[in-house]
Amino acid sequence: MSHLLPNHKSKFDKLFDELFGTRLDNLDISVINTLANSCSKQILPILANSFDVDIEGLNEIAARELIKNAFAIHYYSGTLYSLKSALKAFFGSSEVAEWFEYGGKPYHFKVNLEASKTGIDENSLKRIDKIINDYKNVRSVLESINLKLTSHCKETNGIATISGENIEVLPFIHRNKEIKSKQNIGIGVMMIETINQNIKKVIL
Repeated sequence: MSHLLPNHKSKFDKLFDELFGTRLDNLDISVINTLANSCSKQILPILANSFDVDIEGLNEIAARELIKNAFAIHYYSGTLYSLKSALKAFFGSSEVAEWFEYGGKPYHFKVNLEASKTGIDENSLKRIDKIINDYKNVRSVLESINLKLTSHCKETNGIATISGENIEVLPFIHRNKEIKSKQNIGIGVMMIETINQNIKKVIL
């Protein structure tokens, strides 16, 4: 096999080049897929590094979503769109509220997370904090991260009553006349408890 190394290179270099070249010759480049939606899982870290996005700690679906939107996120870097896209890739149920939407201080914003289905842990919070700092506008100040957890309690209650009446008529024309009535009552109750807790507060 031919190689491109100069003649003065050592035999070791030439042997290494030959072995490496052999591996490349046997590589079927037609199977290489750089599309985030359909490439193999093993190539995701390489794509993430190439597109300058961090997928550490993300599951496969979230990693593919972030890589797929990498160009748009970088193009709109420092904008609300960029921040929302990055947060959505990592934590699907999220929203960003700007200061004028809730009467806050100028250039402040809040991040609201719905974690009822997915839950959230300390590592996820650290990752979210990093995403916010990486993609937010430089002048914007994170006021708080609000975590919303909703628990659904399904409870079924039932009640039933039976009442009856006996009437005896004299003389014995009708010896016994019995009238009965049956009444069924059903009650359904659904209780929902919603907890909103501020998990991060930035004090200026």
